[in-house]
Amino acid sequence: MEDITERSMEFLTGDPNIELWENLVAGPTLTVTHLVIAKDKAVPRHFVDFDVIVVPIKGKVEFYTETGDFEIIYPGKLVKMKPNEKHALKAQTDAELMVIKMKLDK
Repeated sequence: MEDITERSMEFLTGDPNIELWENLVAGPTLTVTHLVIAKDKAVPRHFVDFDVIVVPIKGKVEFYTETGDFEIIYPGKLVKMKPNEKHALKAQTDAELMVIKMKLDK
């Protein structure tokens, strides 16, 4: 029987009661951030120098583009961004998201 202590697989769980965000994985080429936004709260306009995928896991969020337009995202509807794309968020309901930031080889 295989010794499971030698496996490198990890199971990570975010805290739904955090104040805004926590990094579940952090490294030079990959960061996974657990984001919790209370209803009617906002994340101001910003950008990151990574390719980004935003995956909602709970609630509805207004996801604003650089031009000020927005789409509502919710579980099953994700956002894919290139590095340095400015964006902002506002929660329509209590919401949780996973934000995957990665440096992709070009």
